[in-house]
Amino acid sequence: MKRKNIEYRIQNIEHRFVFCILAAVFCPLLLSYPAPPNADAAQSYFSSDSVGTTSGDFLNLPIGARASAMGGAYTAISEEASAIYWNPAGLVQIPKLSAIFMRAQYVEDISYQYAAYAHRLTYSSVLAGSVMLTDIGAIDHLDRDGAKIDTFSPRDQVFTLSYSKAILEFSDKDMDVSMGVSAKYIKSTILESARSYAVDAGVMSYNFTNIPYRLAVTMTNLGSGLRYDQASNSLPLTFKLAGAANPFRNLMFSAEVVMPKQNRPNFLLGAELATEPNELTRLCVRAGLNAQRIRDSLSGFSVGVGATLHFFSLDYAFVPMGELGSTHKISLTFDFPFRSSIFQRRDRSIFAKMQGISFK
Repeated sequence: MKRKNIEYRIQNIEHRFVFCILAAVFCPLLLSYPAPPNADAAQSYFSSDSVGTTSGDFLNLPIGARASAMGGAYTAISEEASAIYWNPAGLVQIPKLSAIFMRAQYVEDISYQYAAYAHRLTYSSVLAGSVMLTDIGAIDHLDRDGAKIDTFSPRDQVFTLSYSKAILEFSDKDMDVSMGVSAKYIKSTILESARSYAVDAGVMSYNFTNIPYRLAVTMTNLGSGLRYDQASNSLPLTFKLAGAANPFRNLMFSAEVVMPKQNRPNFLLGAELATEPNELTRLCVRAGLNAQRIRDSLSGFSVGVGATLHFFSLDYAFVPMGELGSTHKISLTFDFPFRSSIFQRRDRSIFAKMQGISFK
């Protein structure tokens, strides 16, 4: 018995050590980027001095009403098709298949749509794809004297292919570990069009302790810059360190540190309170806080509600933006078979044999 206890403790130490190693692979990259071209000596990326030095800000538009209601603190929570955007490592937690459809009304006339589908290939792997479209609305094209020439409608498109894999060597009844990667094709049109490719990567750990918790690390938008004319501006590379905990069965808190290439580090908080009238119905109330929006003199708070009935989840988020107005997001998620909370499953690990599910 003592020997088993010692082996168990050693395995736990190894698991956490490997997770830290994987996290450390991303973090040194923060220090490896030089200052922007023609910048002052004191100016550098990942600081307030770098605001406006990157392109493709539409890549940072949040996906999913549930995530938006929780202030964007979703990197360690994502376990359905929207994980393509938040953390591809979370895709491996879906049941047989998962899909999400979202429409968001942003400030002014800006809106964007998102659709994603994820399918389980084997017990330990998932393949997924998504498309994101933005619509800025019509803008007057003026000459140098201010005379109107015509109108144009800027649009952006992002196509993503993701793969998620369980790290079975470090997964057992007490912890699930997974990793994921995504490849993006990006097209942006203003007056001229620009194209680019980017890569996302993430690691996620589910820990089944007395107070279950999750840890996650992601790197997003690593790729070549967008070039509309002569100059090329880099993409908004972002690193995230995230965690979430369930102190009670139907209460979850999440937090994460966001390190964007185009600004100084940001802090996000989220909370979700749920009730379950029966085993196939779930009702949720959510709230979140975004410290960056508060620093920008915008309202940093967000709220939302959600309802799950059998295979479908309908979520709504209200995100005020101060003087810019308020934004609304509605998303519909489909999970088949019914996806129960990971910390409430009879077999905790998603990698346990799932009876009755065919992968063909």
